[in-house]
Amino acid sequence: MSSADVMLHVSTEAHRTGSCLCGQISCEITGEPLFSTLCHCLNCKKSSGTGFTWNGQFKSNQIRFVKGESLLQTYEDSATVRGTTLQRKFCSNCGSSLIITSTQRADLAAVPVGVVDGDISDIWAPKVEVFCKDRSKWLPDLGCRRSETMPEQFAD
Repeated sequence: MSSADVMLHVSTEAHRTGSCLCGQISCEITGEPLFSTLCHCLNCKKSSGTGFTWNGQFKSNQIRFVKGESLLQTYEDSATVRGTTLQRKFCSNCGSSLIITSTQRADLAAVPVGVVDGDISDIWAPKVEVFCKDRSKWLPDLGCRRSETMPEQFAD
């Protein structure tokens, strides 16, 4: 075995932490999102209490809860436009949205950008806006690709 074979492997993947508002739930996120989206659908507006959600889309295995996972509650959101059930997971103590998964794509997970500790606003700038048919008219053009609904390549 050569000395090159014995060298330690050092990962260059980004490792970030995330947490809920009260700090009782923490997660680790490995790597960068596959893409970042703004969603203007009515369910995301209701769920977030604001005009849209901003999420990083990840492979499910990139996200790991390290503290307080037993405090996670799940709302099964089945009244979606596509008929897909979304599992909206949130802190049962403070109500922070932490992760969104789909029954059709268990391999993917959306993480609300506000969960991530530190400023990643430039790094995870949104590339796509979805459900623009419900987009607030007062929002400026963000230079993102837009779709009136959910593009097929993101949904299935």
